[in-house]
Amino acid sequence: MKTFEGFYLKKDYASALKTLAAHQKDIDLGLWHYNMGTVLAEMNNWPMARFHFILADKSGLNTQQLNQNLLLVEEKLDITRLEKPLSTSDYLIKSSIIAADGPLVTLGFLILAVGIYLLKKKPSLKSAIIFVVAVSAPLMLDLWIDAWPRKIVTSNKVIYEGPSAVFGPIGELPQGLMIISNKRDGWEEVVYPSRFAGWIKPEDLKSLELK
Repeated sequence: MKTFEGFYLKKDYASALKTLAAHQKDIDLGLWHYNMGTVLAEMNNWPMARFHFILADKSGLNTQQLNQNLLLVEEKLDITRLEKPLSTSDYLIKSSIIAADGPLVTLGFLILAVGIYLLKKKPSLKSAIIFVVAVSAPLMLDLWIDAWPRKIVTSNKVIYEGPSAVFGPIGELPQGLMIISNKRDGWEEVVYPSRFAGWIKPEDLKSLELK
């Protein structure tokens, strides 16, 4: 990746991006997304920079530099303010996302450790069944929350009242925002954040899924 570093130091960011795209399979996925985010941030492409920084974190790259860069990008987009919960559903969704970002898995392993200790002291079929259910619940919940269809909006989008252009526009979705949405008939219904509830066309949405 010396070529990438050379392009980056020369501020030839277009060539740096092409080099990264050509060598995606040659480096760690988290580092690849981090480098992509860094270059895109230098190009002032804040929505796509945020997209790649979030995926870098999801890939397991948890460094202070990554956190600082992500915070900087979100400040440029003024996104944190717009994603603050307003409704009960917002609070539930936001809390669930935070819980799935480590605490649920930690809880599962804690229950596992305690369960093994208790089963050794007093083994029984009933206790074993309760133990398996107790361990599985937070882990399955974590997987379910992680599968929620989260997306980054890469350009400003018109919000419609219904899933058709026949319905009138009711607002605008800002670029860089993270949304949770449901697909229907070629449209996306915005579920979170609730302040942007409505329907949007699916173009210019980047799914936060690791591939």
